[in-house]
Amino acid sequence: MNQNKENEYMVDVQSYFTNKCMTSARSSSLHEENTIKFSRSKNLFEQKQQENEKELKKRWSDIAKDWQRNKRDVKVFQLAEFGIPISARKQVWPLIVGNKLQITKELYNILQVQSKTFKMDQRKPLGRLSSFNHIKQDLGRTFKNESLQKIFHPGGPLSENLQSILEVFCLYRPDIGYVQGMTYIGSILLTYFDDYQAFVIFSSLITHPQLISIFMLDEQNLQIIFQQFEKLIKLNIPQVHKLFKQYNINCTNYLLDWILTLFAKPLNPDIVGRIWDRMLFNGTHILWKCGIAILKILAPRFKDQERTLQSLKNPEIKDDDLLQEMKSVNYPFEIQEVLGNIEL
Repeated sequence: MNQNKENEYMVDVQSYFTNKCMTSARSSSLHEENTIKFSRSKNLFEQKQQENEKELKKRWSDIAKDWQRNKRDVKVFQLAEFGIPISARKQVWPLIVGNKLQITKELYNILQVQSKTFKMDQRKPLGRLSSFNHIKQDLGRTFKNESLQKIFHPGGPLSENLQSILEVFCLYRPDIGYVQGMTYIGSILLTYFDDYQAFVIFSSLITHPQLISIFMLDEQNLQIIFQQFEKLIKLNIPQVHKLFKQYNINCTNYLLDWILTLFAKPLNPDIVGRIWDRMLFNGTHILWKCGIAILKILAPRFKDQERTLQSLKNPEIKDDDLLQEMKSVNYPFEIQEVLGNIEL
């Protein structure tokens, strides 16, 4: 290679590496710029969320101050559709539920003392003692959600509180006693309330006219519920109704588990709070709409019996998808009338 060509070659090489370095620098600079923009956007979004949460909390606080006037306001019902802020539920849920059972703190304390005495007295009826033993066993194996597991597992900070309200309920309503799944309902309530207030709402839910037959496992009423729910499946998602017949899957395979926990077992605590917001305001028909919405979302995963049962047992669903799907559920009056009039 002569001197001129060698010089030209060196210039080309230097130019190539210079351009490459400049391009790399520009790319790095652009990446940093985009990262900064993304970080700013994220911060603005989080700031906006916090502002919205603060504004919603204030609105609900104002609503709660004059509850008797506001509780039937259509705008309040519409606002509840967007969810009551977590920080406001402690104030709002007790107002919605009330205390129709007239459970006083004194009564709760008396029952609590009795439950402790009962456990020490082995001469007490075996049935109730059996319920107490089941409660203790279930606390050790119930929760799939990691955050709930940490709080309510044996030795956890609220484990004894949960055990206490379940045992007290067994004494308060021995005709109902303890049913597996109640732990989920109690755990959700204890994340918001002290033991007494959690017990008042827990008892009100379990003894609700349209729910008590479920927790008493009344076969006749359960059959009516299952029949009406299957009608809803056929009406809203006929392909799923057909598949369930093909796979020999019925409501006892999944729905009983869902409603005995008011959906606190299959779904995460955040979305359960949103569903309960709607249920407390609008009534128990929200539960059936929720069930149909879950099936709609899960439908593409129903490839065979095994995968279908697995999906029904552990549905992985995005919160917003479920809430949106619930709005489109066809819930005709004739079914609403039957399910709305189920009482023992």
